[in-house]
Amino acid sequence: MGQTVDRRGQRCWVLTLQTREQHIRREKATSNICTNQGLFALRAAVYLAALGPAGLKETAELCVQKAHYLAEQLKSVPGVTLKFARPFFKEFVIQVPGRADRLLERLLSVGYHAGLPLGRWHANLENCISIAVTEKRTRQELDGLVAAFKAVGNI
Repeated sequence: MGQTVDRRGQRCWVLTLQTREQHIRREKATSNICTNQGLFALRAAVYLAALGPAGLKETAELCVQKAHYLAEQLKSVPGVTLKFARPFFKEFVIQVPGRADRLLERLLSVGYHAGLPLGRWHANLENCISIAVTEKRTRQELDGLVAAFKAVGNI
C-alpha cells in the first residue's frame, strides 16, 4: 500500500502489485500477465463493492437504456441498419454502406472512436461495426456520435 496525490492534488492510497517475474531472474521472465489479471480482478471487485447491489442494477439499467437509445438514433442515419434483430444488453452491431473501417477512420478524424470494424475478424462483415455503450456516456455524447455519422457521409 502506498500514498500518492491524484490529478486534483488530493491525497489518495494506491496498491502496487509486483510482477511475478521480479522473484525470478530477469533473463527468464517472459510476461507479467498474472499480475495484470490480478490487478483487473481487484479493480472489478472494488468497483462492484462500491456500487453495491442497487448500484449494479442501476448501472445495468443505464447501459441498456443508453445502448437502445443509440441504436434507435443510428437507425435514422441513411443506410445504417441493425445487423441482427436480437435482444442486446449494451453492445450491438450496425451495418453501414461501404467499408466499416473507412467510416470509422473518418469518425475518428472528427473525434469519435465509434466502435470495432468486424471485417477485421470476419470478411463477410466488412460493412459492420460493433458498438458498446456504457453508463458513462451522456445523451449529448450519443447525439454527437449520431451527428458525426450523418456528417461524415457514406463510404
